[in-house]
Amino acid sequence: MNRRDFIQKSLLTLALGQGAPSLLSKTALAAQSKDKILVVVNLFGGNDQLNTLVPYRNELYYRLRPNIALKREEVLDLGASGQKLGFHPELRPLMPMWNSGELAIIPQVGYPNPNRSHFISTSIWHTADPSRRLETGWLGRWGDLQDDPFCDTYLGGATPQAQMGQRRSAPAIQSIDTFSIRLPRQFEEEFNKEARRTRSGTAEEVRQAMLSLRGALDKIGRLREVRNRAQYPENAFGRSMGDIARMIAGGLGSSVYYTTLGGWDTHAGQPPRQAELLGYVAQALAAFRADMKAIGRDKDVMILVFSEFGRQVAENASFGTDHGEGGLMFVLGGGVKGGLFGSEPDLEDLELNALKYKTDFRNVYATALRWIAADPRQVLGGDFSPLALL
Repeated sequence: MNRRDFIQKSLLTLALGQGAPSLLSKTALAAQSKDKILVVVNLFGGNDQLNTLVPYRNELYYRLRPNIALKREEVLDLGASGQKLGFHPELRPLMPMWNSGELAIIPQVGYPNPNRSHFISTSIWHTADPSRRLETGWLGRWGDLQDDPFCDTYLGGATPQAQMGQRRSAPAIQSIDTFSIRLPRQFEEEFNKEARRTRSGTAEEVRQAMLSLRGALDKIGRLREVRNRAQYPENAFGRSMGDIARMIAGGLGSSVYYTTLGGWDTHAGQPPRQAELLGYVAQALAAFRADMKAIGRDKDVMILVFSEFGRQVAENASFGTDHGEGGLMFVLGGGVKGGLFGSEPDLEDLELNALKYKTDFRNVYATALRWIAADPRQVLGGDFSPLALL
């Protein structure tokens, strides 16, 4: 095989490797940033609802958690609309959003016949399919309907199942500052020459797709010049949220950004670990909101925060909590109608020592899909009424 044949075949292989039968006839990158943006944050490991949204006026909470319950004087009271509930003190950076009505709190979120396995429950949340028949992700199915391989972007190592479709998967970017893509040096000149030569039929479609894809990748490289307007915490999650802000400010054009923060599986020594993680989340989200306000995009961005399940109500012997069911979700942004979308948990009505689910997570997903002008039924495969967050 000569060099020209090699490069022509490489173009086709690379295009198809992007899951791009659709790319061969569609524009790879939107010309301008989308109107509405969804940012999804996955707290992997099962965040404990009761020590995040604390029923601190309920004596049973203290009897069931004699060692790990938060002290009443430490809890951040949410006022009359908070229904005798309060925030963990590390969530103080979120209080201005709560007070301004831009933070929605949704307790006891889950699905029918809950599963307490990390792997299985995460897959259910990612596919939006408690029956476990689907393998594609809910955002992956949405992405299959789009014309843009960068319609959604993952900040992290490997694209999660949530963003995997039948025809494409979201590109995964570890970091803007370390991102690069290069052809082997000996092929760079020939690649550029072949890419400039117009063709016909499928060969031309491949050429156009590769030009668009390479343009998109080059655009990510240029985002290194964009700087954050706010100070983010010096940890991986803070850096990911900072990079998402830079991508939005730089006009990458994704409608969905997705990132994760692990470490929430607090079977032992829960109080200091959860406090540290909640601090990471609150600080990074507050910085991100400040960034969005600085560039005039705050009302265009919705942030959705979830964990694959909550944790049990009674503490265990290791000063931690074990896997539960109904968990906590946050939705926040300048265009969100905030408030408490639920009620104080009934600590006497439990399912195997766990809070029962009250809100189906697919109703929250339906709200997020409406935000980005998608059809929830087409993506979720059923009628799930959006919550009154918009």
